[in-house]
Amino acid sequence: MARKLFYIFEGKNLAFSLAKKLLLLGNEIYYVSNDEKNIKVLDGLKAYHNSLELIHNDPTDTNWIKNLDMSKKVGAVIVISEDDALNFVITWLLRQFYEDVRIMALVNFPENEFMFKSINVSTLTPISWMEKLIEASLNYEDITDFFNPYVDKLSILELAINKGDKSCGKKLKEIKLPKNTIIGVQIKSDGTLFVPQGNSEIQDEDKLIIFALKKEVQAVKDALK
Repeated sequence: MARKLFYIFEGKNLAFSLAKKLLLLGNEIYYVSNDEKNIKVLDGLKAYHNSLELIHNDPTDTNWIKNLDMSKKVGAVIVISEDDALNFVITWLLRQFYEDVRIMALVNFPENEFMFKSINVSTLTPISWMEKLIEASLNYEDITDFFNPYVDKLSILELAINKGDKSCGKKLKEIKLPKNTIIGVQIKSDGTLFVPQGNSEIQDEDKLIIFALKKEVQAVKDALK
């Protein structure tokens, strides 16, 4: 996987776990928090990863935000405090200066999700996930499909297809994917979804849900993007 830069704003234990995972994958991390205690929590990773930068700064400081280093290949800006209001202010400010950067935010209360989506911010909503999981467990005797018991070997990817991508405009049967890779779901821009067949054409703004071996993830991305 190509080395990328990720910004993580706020959060403590979640930020630690996320930063550790991304660092182990060979990425560069800038962690930003206005709370000295949060900085100290992540300071334990510095001894093992020189690609981690800890920044003690107010993440709502407009002058500071507009001067962030976005010249490198930024994978995403991830905002994960436990305060939805703070997360929204940070993401709104970021979006004013960086229209094309992928921004993700933790949403602690599902009713606030629409605010983030209105400014083109991807949302992470654990309560909604848990609600769906509980509903599934009540409605289905076997809920194996809601977990990935082979998480060490199998990856479930969601790829957005854009104009200029290798697969855009091609039929599924024309694309050479790695062995043991399956495109399980194709989602159109209007939200329609179906299981693609060999003659299904991949179009701009489609989203693909793909099942692939972890070791083949980059090869899958190379074939489609």
